[in-house]
Amino acid sequence: MKVNFFEILSYTIALITLCPYVIVTYLPKSTIAASLFILMYLINPVYCVMVGIVASKDVKNNLVYIFLPAIIFIISYSIIFKSLEFGFIFYGFVYLIISTVTLLITLYIKKRKEELYS
Repeated sequence: MKVNFFEILSYTIALITLCPYVIVTYLPKSTIAASLFILMYLINPVYCVMVGIVASKDVKNNLVYIFLPAIIFIISYSIIFKSLEFGFIFYGFVYLIISTVTLLITLYIKKRKEELYS
């Protein structure tokens, strides 16, 4: 399965930009914090793992994929909340680390599998 740049970009924008925007705009104030908590600590890291796995299919062409969640997270949350906080930069960096570690682990598993079966 080949995934192109625009597909990953659209998925990333939809998940990391539109979901928080919808949460902040349409949910009651009492549920915003819990919803953003679930989004930032559960859904976004799982998405970063998936991006790392997809990027490992062809590292030369797909390396830029691991940077997309981090960059789009920092930009979109800064726009949505109208300020650039250190926490946004920190979480963007954490998402970058999650994607990179997943990429490296997947490449290691592929290499070991090739050595085992060859």
